[in-house]
Amino acid sequence: MNIKINLTNRYGYDLALYPYDGGVRPSGEGQRIAKVEGTGEITVAQGECSILEVPGMGSLLIQFLGDDKLADCHERFCDSPSEFDEYPLMALLRYKTTELYWRFSDSDDPAELNVSINDIGTVCLDKVLSGEARRVQLPEFFIPPVFTPHLPEGNPD
Repeated sequence: MNIKINLTNRYGYDLALYPYDGGVRPSGEGQRIAKVEGTGEITVAQGECSILEVPGMGSLLIQFLGDDKLADCHERFCDSPSEFDEYPLMALLRYKTTELYWRFSDSDDPAELNVSINDIGTVCLDKVLSGEARRVQLPEFFIPPVFTPHLPEGNPD
């Protein structure tokens, strides 16, 4: 099974898509998605990822994580979990400091999303065609408490 993201580029610059199959960036320029109304299709297999470069804005990381779950984003202690909690597969889209947590069913057809890049370079979720998606915020850099400085007693700052 694959995931498929239908992409429309409304930005004033070409976009570049790089599949990171097996964690290795391919040589070459990647797939070019033309500026202003260019379209493309991002297909990612389970366990793989792709990176979409948005000039001047950074990268959108697309990860198909299979049957993993982000534990803190589910109704773990609820007697009747939502449909979102019951979907077996997940993908994660990360852009800047915002993530889209997407869950969908296991079927032979690819799970699909429609995404666009608007005229100012913002990534926009246009439509979820398969499953459900939620906006989440994950830490960019986790530092365990053991590494945080402890202030001496009696010193307020």
